Amino acid sequence: MTTAYPTECLATRQPAEPQPRAQPRVQRAPLLLALLAVTAGTALIGRTYSVFSQTYDEPAHLACGTEWLDRGTYNLEAMHPPLARVAIAILPYVAGARSQGFPYLWTEGNAILEHNGHYWRTLTLARLGILPFFWLTCFLVWRYMARAFSGWHAAIAVWLLAFCPVVLAHASVATTDAPLMALFLASLLALEALLQHPKWSTALAAGVVIALASLTKFSEMPFLACSGAILLLYHWVSEKRFPVPWRDLLLTLAAFALTIWAGYRFSLGPIVNPGDLAPEQQAKFARLPSWEKKLLVVPYMPAEEFFRGLKVNRYQGIAGRRGSYLLGEVYDGGRWYFFPVALLVKTPIPLLLLSLSGAAWLLIKRSGLWDRRTVFLIAGVVGPLTVGMAGSMNLGLRHVLPVYPFLAMLAAVAAVELWKLQVAPALGTTLRVLVVLLLAWSVVTCLRPAPDFLAYFNEPAQPYASRILVESDLDWGQDLERLSQRLDALHVHSVWLCYFGVADFSKRLAQTAHELKPGDRPTGWVAISEARLRKRPNEYGWLAVYPYERVGSSIRLYHFASPPNA
Repeated sequence: MTTAYPTECLATRQPAEPQPRAQPRVQRAPLLLALLAVTAGTALIGRTYSVFSQTYDEPAHLACGTEWLDRGTYNLEAMHPPLARVAIAILPYVAGARSQGFPYLWTEGNAILEHNGHYWRTLTLARLGILPFFWLTCFLVWRYMARAFSGWHAAIAVWLLAFCPVVLAHASVATTDAPLMALFLASLLALEALLQHPKWSTALAAGVVIALASLTKFSEMPFLACSGAILLLYHWVSEKRFPVPWRDLLLTLAAFALTIWAGYRFSLGPIVNPGDLAPEQQAKFARLPSWEKKLLVVPYMPAEEFFRGLKVNRYQGIAGRRGSYLLGEVYDGGRWYFFPVALLVKTPIPLLLLSLSGAAWLLIKRSGLWDRRTVFLIAGVVGPLTVGMAGSMNLGLRHVLPVYPFLAMLAAVAAVELWKLQVAPALGTTLRVLVVLLLAWSVVTCLRPAPDFLAYFNEPAQPYASRILVESDLDWGQDLERLSQRLDALHVHSVWLCYFGVADFSKRLAQTAHELKPGDRPTGWVAISEARLRKRPNEYGWLAVYPYERVGSSIRLYHFASPPNA
């Protein structure tokens, strides 16, 4: 039976354009939510610039990046590769900052910051060089989740990432950690693309992107080796063959090598110059096998600084780190549980709960273990965390910062699945309210400590923060300007100071600073960084029994009318 419509009715029904246009408006809602989160995160990052003095590492990175730009060399320090450092130095260099000729990288960095009295401008420009890496991380999270899951998955993942205090903390300082976070994610995505679709374009892209990530921080290579091995094994088993043809693999390696060499300005030279070694180093060099000594002194080694940096990092990994701190204990080397504890106490509770739930859901759902999306997200967490736990660099959660985009993506999976769960209406409403409350809590837990993101601990851990972690997780020397302002408000003209940082006191403090040594028991005003107090209890522990005022999040300020007791 055919239904006839009046002509005027057909005329009104025929144009279908308005109906399809409604769908994009719905689809744009997740994008708008993500853009709102990124904009808010950017504003929160910008708010920190005028509050915090230089952190411990910022002058060193600025000095090395400026040397690369100004002199075309990379000799001040090879422990870190140049890409992130050059990003830090670009804007100060454009504004007129130049190398000052000091051989010690922290002295050189301070001189660049203080040159011509433009300290705050230079420091702000250096920190702005890190901001694009925050945006890149958010973009990559959005792009992957929107393609692999949905727009709402992408929006929630970006929301949780952009309102994560740990991420904002390291996106607001001129260091290498936020760049590695962005480029590790990019390199794992590039590797996944190569494994799924091996061809010359994905092979070339993987080589370049992995090299750029390796030029950001040397820990990229063990991180990617561990996470990439998980992806490779998954594709190898599921496809029952090695997933990448040898010609594509060779193209990837060639692109990697050429990009690394370009990152060091196509330099040539020996990895080690025996004449420049200290006597102790010369003795160690003499004990090396003959083949290794010959390799180290080859005069035309491409990108010799890259191999020098690998050598330094290998030595540090073997020797271990001295003076690590965790749960009130000072120790040498590393503890396997350092990073799990750090993640537990510094990750916002909503992100922690949702990411664990997301991982559990992906792993227990039907065929979840053989879903490439599950493998990708789990590998992104397992790789950096495994390497960190096996290593000896217990210097702060920042060393496994690349896990946070993956935690945010796992959390988004849990949030959307809870929202869609087919249960009784009352329970379904309760679950949706719970999701909304967790997302709102993530905003509150970010705004509450602002701008003190570096010193953020979640609610259960906050009262015990300095008993759990200190260096770069609480105290990175960031509060010197606040100390100067507080002493100025108290009309103090001199202070005894034990500071965890490398800033030039003569320029960064309006007051006269006297170094507080372990045996000193001075009268007057005494200030000490929390990291110095906690990590050197035998020398400064006597201060712990006296009342003090907290300046910022990381400095204790005391006043003694008479000499304190030992």
